[in-house]
Amino acid sequence: MRALRLGLVLGALVGTGCATNPATRMRSAEKENQRLTQQLQDADRALQSVNAHLGELRSPGGSGRSFSMYYTPASLEQLASQVLPMRMAARNFHQKLQGDVIVERISDIRFGPSNTLTCRALLRGENVRYTGSVPKPYQAEVRRFQEGVAAGVMADLVVELSLSDTGLRARAHATRTKLKAHSSANSEGMLREQVNERALRVPFTFDLTVQGTGAVARRMVLTANHLVVTYAP
Repeated sequence: MRALRLGLVLGALVGTGCATNPATRMRSAEKENQRLTQQLQDADRALQSVNAHLGELRSPGGSGRSFSMYYTPASLEQLASQVLPMRMAARNFHQKLQGDVIVERISDIRFGPSNTLTCRALLRGENVRYTGSVPKPYQAEVRRFQEGVAAGVMADLVVELSLSDTGLRARAHATRTKLKAHSSANSEGMLREQVNERALRVPFTFDLTVQGTGAVARRMVLTANHLVVTYAP
């Protein structure tokens, strides 16, 4: 009983920081400072986006006639649905895969600083097969990976937006991939790397043409709630 009481006391001391040494406290303070610095930088970038938007409101388009369109996360998901589902060759994800990978939908769009947003893509494989030579001990693992891709993959993306001559350019980077079946850290890590190096190497472009007008998208800014695109003749 005495040993148990002593253990509880020591646990309480550790929990309150009394038993931590100066080096540990210093590392903890440095991590907290890094976290607060990152938050400050994010807030500053968000403020820059808002100021740019206010500049557009005061002098939209710079000169001549212009107007602005406001896109919410829901309207961007609707815009993406116009080109989805998108079928891609599985070799775009890994050079030794055959079959197709279908991007079914984009969801959970959230706006962030510096004209970036986060979202989730749902993908699934169709007739996906690994064509490389597989030693017998690993054949079951490869089979589970193929079955996992066929069942579906959730990919969390960070997307940087910009305007191009042909529309809204979206350059994506996968921060996480998750197999809906046969989840495996090794397989998911390999898949994420291949997605970034191959499938997401080239940015996607979405048409922002406003039907019935000859206006062209000239500027864009991402605020906390809207993607604001300014059109001018």
